[in-house]
Amino acid sequence: MRRSRLRFTAAFLALGLLAAACGEDREDEAAVTDTTAESTDTTAAPEGDGGESTETTAAPEADGETFGELPWPCGPAEDGAGLGDSDVGVTAETIKIATGDDAGFATSPGLNEQITDAVEAMAAKCNALGGINGRMIEVQYYDAAILNVANAMTQACEDGNFMLVGQGWSLDSAQEETRLSCGLASVPTYSVSAAFAHAPLMAQPLPNPADRLPTSIAAHMAQLFPEEVTAAATMFGNYSATIESTDKVKEAYPDYGFEFVADLEYNISGEDDWTPFALQLRDAGARFLYFSGSCIPNFQAFMQTAAVNGLELITQTDANFYEEKCAEANTDGAMDNLHIRMAFIPFEERDVVKAVDDYLTILEESGGKVSMLGMQATSAFLLWATAADACGAELTRDCVIEQIKTVTEWTGGGLHAPGNPAENLPPSCGMVLKLEGTEYSRVYPEEPGTFDCDDSFVVEVQTQWVDQAQLDENRVSQTFASAIPAS
Repeated sequence: MRRSRLRFTAAFLALGLLAAACGEDREDEAAVTDTTAESTDTTAAPEGDGGESTETTAAPEADGETFGELPWPCGPAEDGAGLGDSDVGVTAETIKIATGDDAGFATSPGLNEQITDAVEAMAAKCNALGGINGRMIEVQYYDAAILNVANAMTQACEDGNFMLVGQGWSLDSAQEETRLSCGLASVPTYSVSAAFAHAPLMAQPLPNPADRLPTSIAAHMAQLFPEEVTAAATMFGNYSATIESTDKVKEAYPDYGFEFVADLEYNISGEDDWTPFALQLRDAGARFLYFSGSCIPNFQAFMQTAAVNGLELITQTDANFYEEKCAEANTDGAMDNLHIRMAFIPFEERDVVKAVDDYLTILEESGGKVSMLGMQATSAFLLWATAADACGAELTRDCVIEQIKTVTEWTGGGLHAPGNPAENLPPSCGMVLKLEGTEYSRVYPEEPGTFDCDDSFVVEVQTQWVDQAQLDENRVSQTFASAIPAS
């Protein structure tokens, strides 16, 4: 297997840099383009790494203020721009966008509120720089509380928003018929369901398609724990988001030597007693656990119960477990040996990667909460804003989506490994973090600011969810396509 180290230096990699084209006639010449770094220095990998170390020097410094290496796509209107009411939610002075989270979910109050904090902070920063071509951004917030996403989407449509930007709703399939019927295009923080992950009128900065799975962590876990992965188990909440994620893991991981001995479904609202789950895994001989859900309270409660019952597990979760409250809760060490799949540079490396420092600085100044999902929302906002800026005076939903669909590499200015919004493909680079006590540490690769990269780390999967999404030849879901009004 050929691997490479993708490194973000202090003035880090500018893969996928999006910028509005310059020129006197902005409306005719504006475009979203990919800009790669000027030069690449490839040297031998450290001994034992099994591949190459790729270090990419920074692109020339951009004029004006930047977010990482990405020029801010915000500023006043050019003289004679001729701004007007170009689409729903767009006037000569303002752009109304919708965002939201599941903060009202009673079992986990404040769920994913950090993504809204990020969108609001980024919009405020953009407005301070002059808005999008002089138009000020107005952010409308909608709380789906997981189970109320259809109502949230209905309200977002009725309120006349231009687009959805940076929202993250767990049951996003329940929104689709309403969203498409009102033509509300979206650049979300993340997708969950296959229907939304492949939806029309949608593009993601870091795609999570149903028919592909990034598997770098599977390779890393098999390398680090070759015996444990032969006795693996899964635990997942009893709702579609966690079931879909787990189904993809169960299909793809066996190629890396994983053998699953148990699959347990738990109540997403929590269990009165986690002991039966711990005993079932112990009796099955499980030594490795993939857990899909949230860190607090369910994962913590289960791991504390496992410890009481003498069950020792190497555990793996997804990136939503990289959050302050998860680490702070691990004072008893019950969640030690938790390994997290990451495609983002961690906060602990803000002195290595400027984009991470920029994100943290903006959130610190705004008083918002920080999280990895907040960085993902930041990348979504920047992708949307860059495309909107490129559209110039004639800002429309179709133009924004068309601009994004030309972007084959996007890093959010260096926040994360390169994703491919145009082709809806996830990153082939990854890294592993570990929770020990109340701190996260980098496990693999060890060098700060780096990812392990290989084209083979993106695996095609064919689950029941992919079938249900009714993908066409372009991998676009037709499940709710009939809801789109005829033009």
